[in-house]
Amino acid sequence: MGALPLVLAIGLLATGWLPRLPGAAEQVGMALTALVLACSRWRATGIALAALVVGVLIACYFGQALLSRALPKDCVRLPVQVEGRVVSLPRVSRFDPETRQQRFEFAVSSVSPARCSGPRRLLLSHYGDEVLAPGESWRFEVLLRRPWGLVNPGSFNMQAWFAQTGIDATGSVRSRDGAAQRLPVPQHGLWHHRLRGRLSERIGALRLPADSQAVLQAVTVADRSALDSDLWRLFQVFGLNHLLVISGLHIGLVAGLGYLLGRVLVLPLQWAGYTGAGLLLPALTALVLAVFYAALAGFSLATVRALTMLFCVVAASWLGRGAGAWHNLLLAALVLLLCNPLAGLGSGFWLSFGAVACLLWRLQWGSGRSGPLQMILTHVYMALAMVPLAGGWFGGASLVSAPANLLAVPLLGLWVVPLSLLATGLALLETGLADTLWRWAAVPLNTLLPLAATLQQARPAWLYWHFSPGPAQLALAVVAVGLAVFPLPRWRRFAALCLLLAPALLPPKQARTAGPNAVHLAFIDVGQGTSVLLYDRERALLYDTGGGVPGGPTVADSVVVPLLRQRGIRHLDTLVLSHGDSDHSAGWRDVVDSVRVDAILTGADLDIAGARRCVAGRAWQWPGAGVVVRILAPALEASSGLSSNNASCVLQVQIGGEGLLLAGDIDVERERELVRYWRSDLRSDWLLVAHHGSKTSSGFAFLKQVAPAHAVVSAGYANRFGHPHPGVVARLQAERSRVWYSASEGALEVIFRPGQAPQVISHRRQRPYYWQ
Repeated sequence: MGALPLVLAIGLLATGWLPRLPGAAEQVGMALTALVLACSRWRATGIALAALVVGVLIACYFGQALLSRALPKDCVRLPVQVEGRVVSLPRVSRFDPETRQQRFEFAVSSVSPARCSGPRRLLLSHYGDEVLAPGESWRFEVLLRRPWGLVNPGSFNMQAWFAQTGIDATGSVRSRDGAAQRLPVPQHGLWHHRLRGRLSERIGALRLPADSQAVLQAVTVADRSALDSDLWRLFQVFGLNHLLVISGLHIGLVAGLGYLLGRVLVLPLQWAGYTGAGLLLPALTALVLAVFYAALAGFSLATVRALTMLFCVVAASWLGRGAGAWHNLLLAALVLLLCNPLAGLGSGFWLSFGAVACLLWRLQWGSGRSGPLQMILTHVYMALAMVPLAGGWFGGASLVSAPANLLAVPLLGLWVVPLSLLATGLALLETGLADTLWRWAAVPLNTLLPLAATLQQARPAWLYWHFSPGPAQLALAVVAVGLAVFPLPRWRRFAALCLLLAPALLPPKQARTAGPNAVHLAFIDVGQGTSVLLYDRERALLYDTGGGVPGGPTVADSVVVPLLRQRGIRHLDTLVLSHGDSDHSAGWRDVVDSVRVDAILTGADLDIAGARRCVAGRAWQWPGAGVVVRILAPALEASSGLSSNNASCVLQVQIGGEGLLLAGDIDVERERELVRYWRSDLRSDWLLVAHHGSKTSSGFAFLKQVAPAHAVVSAGYANRFGHPHPGVVARLQAERSRVWYSASEGALEVIFRPGQAPQVISHRRQRPYYWQ
């Protein structure tokens, strides 16, 4: 196939990481340069460069189309009326018994006012009583905003996911009468989503154990509404979370079953003398079943990726081309990137193609033998091969992935999925036998899931390894995995593996701080909430944990804890919870469960066993670091009777010659009390603006006394509260403070070094991409 497809794929991939798209003049210049080289004596180089340019130009066209559908800035959070169709299976969640959320994709046909036209595909949330179904036409009054995501070291980039899935805007249906109206338009198309909805409801009506039902819905129709964070974490600990997402493994299993079915069906035809059907029918049944199963999964990115690979293999077989497996793998990647050049932004692309590449490498250089032992060795090799990739993408890997997959993959492929598909077919015939088959499919889940949960609670540290490899470590680990099966003499291979794995397993130098005497301050991007991390090489303090649902999904679990692990912070000296509002303290249990915490300090309205109350006047220091922490509020005698916001624990930190003031959610009256008591002691270079920039905080007197050179507003992008209030921003600017917004900067990191000016790092601006 040559190198041209590879070069073309590189051009498609690389464009997704550009900070801006090349302009028209630049694109013309690239094309002309490639054309001139292709016609010169450097023809081979010119043709390769031309392939690269073609990839870049295709990706630019895709990117420009994406940007053209952006929501105009003056339409952000403006009431807009949209008409269109529900084009996905609504994902139903309950945050409490009275709040029911339906999250769904919506294809827009018209927008009013017309100046807000542009977005064609929306991701909406609806909190009303109406039940939505795929294919239905609706008129909604919505509040929209541009796709946005939190940007922090070590955590998932949601904005990249929006870009690669084609979501042009997100929003919510307004909570008022008449905001949602079903239109009298007949349902058409989207049969697979309607079928998914019916099947999911039927599985939910079986009254299976909650976890078994959630897994069965996930692997049958890709409905992950019932998968809570605890169940997802359980599968992650055992290296099995890939089983909960219908992807290449599932499509491959179903295609294999379809191929076997085709071989059975072709026997009568072969006996009758139709020998040509021996190749055609098995491949056709494999494709049909794979496509049907992908339809049940909603033709997600992962299933489309797997189908592309399968189609490439089958097409090469039908055409009689003797292309090898590596050829088909590259062709599948190229086809996928031609359809969606931003597919490479997601972990699924690299994990899927990486896993297949590792398997092909193992088959190419393995012993060539078959049998149970070789199957076990292959599972072990694949588990080891995926460790560096999992560590790079997710900050950790399962230590028991090999035995867990050795049990779970055959169980899924030979029992759960076949019975679920057979039940699906019978459900289409409206027979009660389908329910019986689903119950049979759930039998092993009913036993194994509680057993796995017990093991996780008993020995959590033995099951999962948290690590974040650097680029050099990742490269060395990948080379070591490749050499593990390479046909070298045994002693040379062992020596090479030792040399390569040794530095790969060591923790990266300087992973925690930028120098031996450096102190890091990180205003974590947690959306509409607060979380601030202060640490040096030995100690760490976390002020608040961000928002979420206590006992459910929290920002601490998805953002704060991954950042702690990415920075090598295994224990906190102090966890300060300013007050009890959920946007500040919802995730404290996730933090305590993930890292060792020596002491917890709370505001006056929180009552946590083993925690101490913040009392004004108390102070402590970090020996040798030049860090002094002092509590400014609440005073012991005044802590009762305060509102939750005014009960906030207010901290002041001295870092060398720099001051930091963390004001919680106190209001103007509380600020005046601090001014009267502390006076000039309030002066600080850095201020975490009180109450996310609410108009009820940050009064003139307080700002005049603090006189911050830098003010950080921790608030969500286009939040419903309108934070920060323009009046607050004006008061800060009147004090000549530089105002930083977490929504615009992502995680804002400040590095203090003795004798040097603080270094400020905006993680959103540090690595800008054109689709942000």
